[in-house]
Amino acid sequence: MDIFNNREIAVGFWLLVISFYIFLSPKMADVRTSFKHLLSAFFVKQIISVLILMVLYIAFVVYFLYEIGLWNTGQIKNTAFWCVSFGFMSLFNVESIKKDKSFFKHSVIDNLKLLAILQFVIGVYTFSVWIEILLVPVLVLIGAMLAITENDERHHQVKTLLSYCISIFGIILIAYTLYMLMTNFSDFANENTAYDFFIPPLLTLLYLPFIFLISIYSTYEQVFVRLKFSIDNKLYRNLAKVYAFILFNIRISLLDRWSYHVTRINIKSHTDLLESFRYVFKTSRAEKDPIDIPENLGWNPYRAKEFLSYEGLDTGFYNNNVFESEWFAASRMQEFSDGIFPDNITYYVEGSEEVVKVLKLKINVNDAVRTHKACEKLEKMAEALSLSSLSLHLSEEMKSAISGCYPYSEKVDNKTIALIVEHWLDHELHGFHLKFMISND
Repeated sequence: MDIFNNREIAVGFWLLVISFYIFLSPKMADVRTSFKHLLSAFFVKQIISVLILMVLYIAFVVYFLYEIGLWNTGQIKNTAFWCVSFGFMSLFNVESIKKDKSFFKHSVIDNLKLLAILQFVIGVYTFSVWIEILLVPVLVLIGAMLAITENDERHHQVKTLLSYCISIFGIILIAYTLYMLMTNFSDFANENTAYDFFIPPLLTLLYLPFIFLISIYSTYEQVFVRLKFSIDNKLYRNLAKVYAFILFNIRISLLDRWSYHVTRINIKSHTDLLESFRYVFKTSRAEKDPIDIPENLGWNPYRAKEFLSYEGLDTGFYNNNVFESEWFAASRMQEFSDGIFPDNITYYVEGSEEVVKVLKLKINVNDAVRTHKACEKLEKMAEALSLSSLSLHLSEEMKSAISGCYPYSEKVDNKTIALIVEHWLDHELHGFHLKFMISND
């Protein structure tokens, strides 16, 4: 079997063409300058040290697999490709991985899916090298255009056409693969193919502990840097690091919560420091085992903050306001439109330590032209919030108010459901706020 198949040769050919163009064309002078700056930023102590650790860890994994007969020198290419595609890129996505609570579970499951097997089988057989060279730029162009049209309804027809093109190519590829399997099955059913199949997913599974440890190290490093600005006293700051490592160890979610809490309080004594740790464990227990709150009083904070999590509006920690007695949690702004200043929506819960009194959705409409789309988004989210919090659908009157974008308020038992419209004065694009609130009376 050749070291590189035709598809890999085609990709390599185009990479060389693009590289020669970038480094030789006078028009690419700015790109070359930017590339030099990128390289200089890359070769710093922190990045290089982590990369060295990665290489050493992978070398140990490969040696271990070689000793037990699960790796051979024929897998050097696959291992190198895996290092660049998954190993290397995972390091630069550590921050995203830390936020994705299901990353490690999905990484294991994805390698066991039937789709992963299908993708491997399809990749075994390739077209002639000249066909592959012609296909690569065409497929890259279609993929790029598909990504551009993904979030813009104005390009829906173009998106549909491109999706059909990808589907047709996929069917042709599968048909070609089936034909080759039936006529040349002996080329497929051999020891090298078996190694090609299980080595990349095996490397991924064995690499996950390293990514986990790097994510823990990265979190501690960031938290310890923030402590310089949160705790003035050097003795208490050093004690905080020791206590955090002992009490939280690999539980980085608790470490994050504690770090956020410390930035909002004033630690002046050892008692204050110990109290900060007690607070984190207390709120963590309350979140894991939320108590029932009578309907006439409001909602449990740790249940209320999850009311819209399945809609992508996950809130942060539920904490008290430093300057007021109120407690609150808020989601990140979720953008849902196009333009330089896209519209966004945020979910808030507000109340006391024991009970939430107000649930609020807030939409920033940065361009009045997009009012209809913003109202549709609000109606969908408001319906979800009403069902989650009250087990009730929105009333027809409230739906009319949202679609018509005018203020409205109504009572349901001891709850007030309100829509508030606040226009921004002298805004060039006539922007405004839309607030949907469910409050306990």
